[in-house]
Amino acid sequence: MHSLKDSLKAVYYIETKKNLNEVAEYLVELETTGRWGDKNSKPTELFLECRGEVAEVRELEKGKGYVSLFYPMKNFNMEESAFSSIWLYMIGGATHAIIGYEKSRLIDFELPDYAYKYFPGPGWGVERTKQFLNVPKNEPVIGTIVKPTAGLTADEVADMCYQLGIGGVRFIKDDEKIMNTKYCPLEERVRKVAKALKKAEDKVGRRILYAPHITTGPENIIEFADRAIRSGANALMMNMFASSFSSLKMIRDRGYDVPIYAHCGGKEAFGRAEGQGVSPEVVVKFTRLMGGDYFRSSVLGGYCVGGNILEMRSLTNVMRMEIPGIKKIMPALSCGLNTNNLLNNLKEVGADVLVLAGTGITQHPGGIIAGVEAMKDVANEYFENVKK
Repeated sequence: MHSLKDSLKAVYYIETKKNLNEVAEYLVELETTGRWGDKNSKPTELFLECRGEVAEVRELEKGKGYVSLFYPMKNFNMEESAFSSIWLYMIGGATHAIIGYEKSRLIDFELPDYAYKYFPGPGWGVERTKQFLNVPKNEPVIGTIVKPTAGLTADEVADMCYQLGIGGVRFIKDDEKIMNTKYCPLEERVRKVAKALKKAEDKVGRRILYAPHITTGPENIIEFADRAIRSGANALMMNMFASSFSSLKMIRDRGYDVPIYAHCGGKEAFGRAEGQGVSPEVVVKFTRLMGGDYFRSSVLGGYCVGGNILEMRSLTNVMRMEIPGIKKIMPALSCGLNTNNLLNNLKEVGADVLVLAGTGITQHPGGIIAGVEAMKDVANEYFENVKK
């Protein structure tokens, strides 16, 4: 009998016209050993140890429900390929391709406690970020995003960052569409932004984190990260779907001692369809294990899917739940955040968050500094309520 002591536990939502229990048995067999090939001999002891088991079937109605499967850790190469191993067993096989059911969605997974040591987890997370920026426990970190998303020169980005810095922003990241073009190359942009922010820091007496966008192919990711750090970046931003989750771990393992904004654009394409694909909670857990410090949560009243209380609670729970040896991720409130919805979001998730209003700041009718002040006023309103 397998258990969480020796196996990965994966939970799927399945819809099928067949018997749900039979589908679960077929799936766990297919995704571990397959059937014993020699009809004239008994399966070996090793084969039986490597074969998965159905842990639980919870049928909601005929042919629809949740199946929990045990995949033996004996089958994984955790020392050299931890993430690849769990990915291939939960997602990369025939799991989502079988004709025998209509819908399949990976909902969650758990590993044995000892297995988490093979993942780096966040380097900074909540506590280190607030400590570095000297942000009080009951206050959120006010941040923003460089806007417009493209068509800006390095000088224009640097000037905007200076205005944001003296206005009171503590964290600035590039937009994901800033792709280090010839008109705004990575090193020039980072050098000029770092110089502008140093000037702003000297004026206001507060540290500011800047995360330039370094997304590229895995073969170039460390070179891009090195170039950004050498040019003065004190944070980094990359997209796991464009660069790979392994690229995120490569950056984390490099030992830069800077936080990583793990941009999640693409997770909706991965799992937006109801009942199919991979849930956003799984994407969050992947990101947390592989070393992301900040990850976008849903925004109540925003313009992206998932902007509801249930998903927000579910995502932030995965970011904050106890995982052996793995720090917590700081949720980033982004995707339509503004002064009208910030307070409701803070009331729901608390102050250990990164507030990222892009156009909510940069397109304020009073200008960038007025936009920052307006966001700070709402955050202060939350802080005052907490003190009461």
